[in-house]
Amino acid sequence: NLTAVKTKDNEYPADLAIVAIGVQPNNELAQKAGLAIAPNRGIMVNEYGQTSDPDIYAGGDCVATNYVYPVMGRPLFTPQGSTANKEGRVIANHIAGLTEPFPGVLGTVICKAFEYNIGRTGLSERWARDLNIDVETVLWTGPDRPHYMPGSGPLAIKLIVNKKNRKLLGCQIVGPGDAAKRLDIAVTAITLGATLEQLAYLDLAYAPPYALPIDPINTAAHVLQNKLDGLAKGISPLVAKKKIDEGNVVLLDVRTPWEFEEVGLPYDVVHIPLGALRSKAQELPKDKEILAFCKLSLRGYEAQRILEEKGFDNVCFIEGGVIGWPFELRTNQ
Repeated sequence: NLTAVKTKDNEYPADLAIVAIGVQPNNELAQKAGLAIAPNRGIMVNEYGQTSDPDIYAGGDCVATNYVYPVMGRPLFTPQGSTANKEGRVIANHIAGLTEPFPGVLGTVICKAFEYNIGRTGLSERWARDLNIDVETVLWTGPDRPHYMPGSGPLAIKLIVNKKNRKLLGCQIVGPGDAAKRLDIAVTAITLGATLEQLAYLDLAYAPPYALPIDPINTAAHVLQNKLDGLAKGISPLVAKKKIDEGNVVLLDVRTPWEFEEVGLPYDVVHIPLGALRSKAQELPKDKEILAFCKLSLRGYEAQRILEEKGFDNVCFIEGGVIGWPFELRTNQ
């Protein structure tokens, strides 16, 4: 039985250890052949799979793959069976005299951890900012299909867009719901250079067994549209946690009484159900920042708009709500 994880400098109590060490390309043969090697240890190839020696081809898990967009400035090492098979086709075609270039990858990955589906594609927020791209993000949480349908499950979707041209740059999804479908939609949108507006109104397949009338990926795009247009003033849970730790903010929970009793944020919280907010708005201070939230933060957004109508000028909502809160929660057990 595991009781602790011991490192060179410390020992950490634990009952579960996740070994996430990744893999490194075996480039020994390529080095001996004098082939060019990327800083990430992958074998350098061109769009046809040719190494620095044009008579030697390489593809698969030992290759440094180009990113779809040149903004990366460096090749990626993303070992995937799907990528290896596509590169194999390109190499075979080129050897046979067909010049079909490999377009590159977005670094798309998905895996299953217990009941959760976890996937990402494109640039992360940090990655984009490191590349000096001015980005806006959104975290959306909600069901992948109507709650009454068998197999329905929640999802958390994060979108990253370029503020300048509103093109989608990246997407991250986690949850028991159907993450793969939405991730593949994001991959297609990024690859084809789709804007947020195009993503928001994609005519996706709809029927209750498969999706909501407005698909989660559409809805996430709508919320991000509202942020960019100045209507929605959402902040990520990470930013909210920092503000809470610094103090001088008011946490406003606008859920129903039974929701409030069941689970919530473990802080001093003002509880005013959304339906009573207009009549009780005067109970809130106007000299402090107000962070509104609910289960998913749809009502948190509505609370922001109501309070702004009442003259409050320092209000935002916590994206993702209680469902998307990644820190400790208060539970009534």
